[in-house]
Amino acid sequence: MKVTKLMAVVLAAACLFPAVAASKARKMNPPKSNWNLYLPGKGNKKDAAKDLEKQGWQSGDNFSKHFSLVDGDVNGKKLLKFDTTDSQQDAIVFPLSGKEKKVTVIFKARGAVDPDNTDTPLSIFYAYLEKGNDQAVLRHNSSNQIKGSNNMSRLRPDNIVSDWHDFRLVYDAPDGTGGSLTAKAYVDGKLRHEDTNKPRPEYTIDLNYDPTVLDVPYMTGKGNYLEFGDNDGSSNAYGLYAYFLVVIDEDVSNMTLEELGKKVKADLVTNPKTDDKGPASRRPKSKPAGINMQGPEVNSTDPVYYDAATISGGKIKLTKLPFSRADAEVISSMPDLPNIKYAATVEPKGTDGAYKTIAEAIAAVPEGSAIKVLPGLYYEKLKITKNGISLIGTDPAKTIIYGYEADTGGIDGNLLVEVNLLPKDIVTEPGQTAPIPEAPAPNAYFNAANITFYNKGAEWNHEWGGAERRSIALALKGVDSSYLKNCIFLGQQDTLYFRSGRVYAENCYVEGDVDYICGGATVLFDKCKIHTIQYLNGGIIVAAAGADTGYKSTASFANGYVFRDCKITAHKSFETADKKVTLGRGTWVGGSATGETNVGKTVYIRCDIQNVVNKEAWANWDNTNTAAKCFFREYKCTGAGASTARPQMTDAEYNATYSTTEKILGFTPVMK
Repeated sequence: MKVTKLMAVVLAAACLFPAVAASKARKMNPPKSNWNLYLPGKGNKKDAAKDLEKQGWQSGDNFSKHFSLVDGDVNGKKLLKFDTTDSQQDAIVFPLSGKEKKVTVIFKARGAVDPDNTDTPLSIFYAYLEKGNDQAVLRHNSSNQIKGSNNMSRLRPDNIVSDWHDFRLVYDAPDGTGGSLTAKAYVDGKLRHEDTNKPRPEYTIDLNYDPTVLDVPYMTGKGNYLEFGDNDGSSNAYGLYAYFLVVIDEDVSNMTLEELGKKVKADLVTNPKTDDKGPASRRPKSKPAGINMQGPEVNSTDPVYYDAATISGGKIKLTKLPFSRADAEVISSMPDLPNIKYAATVEPKGTDGAYKTIAEAIAAVPEGSAIKVLPGLYYEKLKITKNGISLIGTDPAKTIIYGYEADTGGIDGNLLVEVNLLPKDIVTEPGQTAPIPEAPAPNAYFNAANITFYNKGAEWNHEWGGAERRSIALALKGVDSSYLKNCIFLGQQDTLYFRSGRVYAENCYVEGDVDYICGGATVLFDKCKIHTIQYLNGGIIVAAAGADTGYKSTASFANGYVFRDCKITAHKSFETADKKVTLGRGTWVGGSATGETNVGKTVYIRCDIQNVVNKEAWANWDNTNTAAKCFFREYKCTGAGASTARPQMTDAEYNATYSTTEKILGFTPVMK
C-alpha cells in the first residue's frame, strides 16, 4: 500500500471514530417540589446546559451539539432549541424518586418539516418515563405517528409541527410500580395516543457516555427518571420549546393552561415569536457522479471519505457484499442459463449491436420477450409496464442495476426497479384501496435471473442528513406470476415491495433492516438467504399487508410471505443487542388494495434461524392491526433462533396449503 493511500485510510478512520473526551461525574437528585417549571434562560441565558441543570434537568456530554437557547418574546424571552438533524441522538433527563404514581409533562412547542422533503415532519417529541425496570414511551416520528412501547396511532392529515401546539404527556402508575405504568399523549387537549409499559434491561443510566461507541448505554435503562429528546435511533428531531412543566402526583387534567400558568406564575398560553428559521437543507447540489461516493459529493469538509459500499472494477464480492459485508452464500457466480430464445441483448458499450441500457431493450422488444443482460454497472431507474419481460443476467456479481433513488418521501418515490402490470386506472399508492381486476391480461409475468438489484439511496441520504431511509430495490404490482432466480437484492428499509401478485424466488439473497420485505403479494422464498443488516433500533424482516394476489381469479392463493428452507441471518451485533430482529409484523393496511379486509400472512417452513430473534418475534403494526390477528406461523424450523414456543403451523395447515409450490402459488415456476 502506498503511503498516501495509507494516510487516507487513517484520516477516514479518524473522521468516523474521534477520540473519546473525558466525562465529569454527575449526581441525579429527585425534585423537592411536585411542581417543576423549566423556563428557558431563567438559570442561564447563554448556556443551555447550565440553564437546564440549574432548573432540575440533566444532560449528557454530547449535549452542546443539539441544545441551544434562541430568542423569543415570552417569559424569559428565550426558547429551548433541540436539533438532531445531524442523525446523532441526544436527550435530557429529569430525575425522579421512583415513588411517583402520576407524572404529567406539559409543554408548548413548534417543530419543522424536513427541508429536503416537505411531506416528512421531523420528530417533535420523544419522552419516556422509566420506573425501575419498566418504561412507557411516547414519541412522535417522521411518519407523523405517535408510537408507544407497544402500539402506534396515526396523526395524518394533522400537522403538529409547523406551528405552535400544546402537548400533555401523562404517565400513570396507580400502584406506584412500573408494572402498572401507562402513558397518554394529548395534543391541543385531544387524546391522540395511549399505551402501556414495557420491561427494560437491567443496566444503569449513563450520562458519561462515549458517542462513538454504540454498545455504551446512554440515557436509557434501569432507573427512575423522565427522559426527553431523540434517543431511539428511528428519526431526526427538531423543536422549539417555550417551557416544560412537570407535575408529580397531582391530577391536573381538568386545569386549563391559564389556570396552570397562574399556579406557576408564568405565561403558558401565548405562542412565542422567534426569528428562528428552522433546520437548513443538507442536500448537496447534485447527486454523486458515480457509484463510489467521495468527500466533495457528501458535503464533507474532510479530505477523504471512505464509501463502505465501494464496488471495485464493476464487480461485487459475493463473500463480502457492499455495505453489509455479508456473505451471499446461496448465490452462484457461474449459473446455468435457461435454454430460451432472447429477443435482445444489453451490454454497456453496445458491442455487436447490443442495446446499451436495459430501458432501451425493454422499449424495443414485444411483450413476452426475454432479454440477455451481459455484465455491467447499469445506472438506471426502471419502470416496467410491458407484460412478459424476463431479464436474464449471466453473473450476478458483475451484472448490477444500481442507483441513488431514495430522493423523496413515501415508498412510491423510492423505487429503483418497478414492475406494474395492473390496468392503468388502478390506484397503487400505499393506503389507497382500489377495485381488484377480475383476471390478469395475457403475459402478466415478470422474470429475472442472475442480476443484482442495488438501491444505494438510503446510504446516500444518510450522508446528507437522513432525508429518507427507504430504498426499494424491486417493486412488483399486479404481476400475476414472477420467477426470480439467483438474484441479489440490496437496500435498507423496504428493499422488496411486493404490493400484489404471486412470486417464486429461488436461491436469492435479500438484505435490509426495517420492513425490508413488505406488501400484500404471495411470495415463496425457496432456499434463499434473508439477512438483516445492523440497525440500533432493531430489525424487522416482513411487514405483511393484507394478502392480495392482485386479481379475483387468483384470490384463493393469497397465502402471504412463505420462507421455505431459507437461512435467516443478521449482523453479529444482534446476538447481544437489546433490540434484536422481529420476524414480521402486520397487518400493514397501506400495503395492498385490500385495505383491512384481509390479514397479513407470514410463514417460515424448515428455516435455519440464527440466534438474533427478539423474544417477541412477531410484532403488532398498531393497536388495531395486531400480530394476534395475523396468520404468523413457523413449521419445523431449526437453529438457535427457532422456538416452538411461538405460533406453530399444524400438519393439517401445512398439508392443505403449504406442502408444495403449486399449493402456495397456484402455478409451476418456469423461466421463459
